[in-house]
Amino acid sequence: MTLCRETVDAKFSGFLEPEEVRSIITAVPRVSLHPERDQLLLELLWQSGARVTEGITLVPEHIGPTSVILANLKQFKRMKVGRSSKSIRVRDVAALKEVVVSQQLCDRLKAYCKANGIGEGEWVFSSNRSKAKHLGREYVWRMLGNVSKAVGVFRFGKRNPRTGGRFKGAFPHLFRHSNAMKLLEETGDISIVKEQLGHALITTTQGYAFARQPKIRKQVSKIQW
Repeated sequence: MTLCRETVDAKFSGFLEPEEVRSIITAVPRVSLHPERDQLLLELLWQSGARVTEGITLVPEHIGPTSVILANLKQFKRMKVGRSSKSIRVRDVAALKEVVVSQQLCDRLKAYCKANGIGEGEWVFSSNRSKAKHLGREYVWRMLGNVSKAVGVFRFGKRNPRTGGRFKGAFPHLFRHSNAMKLLEETGDISIVKEQLGHALITTTQGYAFARQPKIRKQVSKIQW
């Protein structure tokens, strides 16, 4: 496979362009036995920037008119161990975050729940085997990888001296990075990205600003002064 420099640079980037995301979501019926559910999940990950585990644990009562409430699984609290002075970091399961998404997506999620008899306290994205369980992370990784390969959307895997990296399909966290870059492009406000992604520190979010630099340089270089 011969790639031009621009293609190689794009495939080494840590995010997808919006048209690539859209092509993946549109192609879900080509590989999935549950296309409506899986398309809704990928749309949720794309619009919300949620981590995959936050997406698959959505419940109907957390779907609002133009937002969803997700479990913020990266929020931690300190808990003492026995009578000792030592403490460990554990997930605060009560930590929630509200994330803005489109009204159209919220309406589609509600309609899906109603049509499939998904009630309060149940999982919107239930397992293929049991409604009592939500989809597994592994399923989402595999499904998304298969769809992205079907439409020819690839990124390089981990680079190493021997292979220089290998091609692989898209993965859920790539949608999160892509959401952040889209928000930054549209708003230019890094604090909005921080709130949407649920970062505890702004320094975590600043990495996306650095990732925009090559595109900014390319755009500025075209300006006729």
